Amino acid sequence: MSKARVLNKALPAVPVASTQSTTKSAEHSTQPKPKPSYATAAAAAVTTEPSSSDPQNWTTIGPKGPIKTPKAHGLKKPVENRVILTQENPLPRGPIPGFSPLSIRNAFNKAFYNKGIKDPVVSTISRSWTGNIVVTTTPLFNADFLLDKQSIWDSIIPFKKALKQVEWYKVTIHGIPIQDFDNEQGMALIIEEIKTFNKGLTPIGTPYWLTSALNRKNQLAGSVAVSFPTEEQANRAIKNRLYIAGISVLVRKHVSTASTTQCTKCGSFGHLHSLCKKTLSKCLLCSDNHATEQHYCPVCKKKGKKCLHLVPKCINY
Repeated sequence: MSKARVLNKALPAVPVASTQSTTKSAEHSTQPKPKPSYATAAAAAVTTEPSSSDPQNWTTIGPKGPIKTPKAHGLKKPVENRVILTQENPLPRGPIPGFSPLSIRNAFNKAFYNKGIKDPVVSTISRSWTGNIVVTTTPLFNADFLLDKQSIWDSIIPFKKALKQVEWYKVTIHGIPIQDFDNEQGMALIIEEIKTFNKGLTPIGTPYWLTSALNRKNQLAGSVAVSFPTEEQANRAIKNRLYIAGISVLVRKHVSTASTTQCTKCGSFGHLHSLCKKTLSKCLLCSDNHATEQHYCPVCKKKGKKCLHLVPKCINY
């Protein structure tokens, strides 16, 4: 009965400052730390009301766990350390004479250094698929700082607008007529077609061809990547298709893959197994017409693996 009366007593909340001193003394103590009772654990979970001046540092605990603040519907979190410098005439892919990420980065940091900011502000300079310039800050700074101090660096490189990068929702549109849209105004025309003939859809950014320039010379239709500001708009486009150039075109969720990504089905580069359009499988070990996992060595009986008896043959040779 005495134990029950002790457990039912309300335990006082432990101040934060005292826990720090207790932790330090515990480090120098050789006694093993006693296991807390259920009552002690329950008392430690009781918190006071958070200060209204800093509400985001607190998590309200309810009967069903943490109450999470709902995110804005359809929007992803901004990339806090990147600024996009949009171009009047986007730079083409490939090497650009006179474009040096090293010299541009150093020019940014020198400009800030001259203003009394000794730590490097910019870590990398790169180009997006649409030809815009991407400026990434070091961990000590962020995109907001870069935009607030725009007067320090805005003469380093020409640009149209400086925008904080935000991750949007990208889709792939198949069946775009190449003859009508493979020109300087083609991507802007695609934006206008979507806005005009697809009610409630407002694509953003600059679309770009996923079909290579070489293939566009020999094909009637190709694929284009387009971004939407919300997940709801992207899903509507995928579900209902899009009306572009007087036809209904297929829309899929965009899956970004590097040019070095090798398909485990056909062995080609630039796409995943799940997106492979080839009907026949190719062995990545011997290049015969069977799946890699079905490769069989008649000598050592190994299946689907390399062995000493394998004579490797490249599929793409």
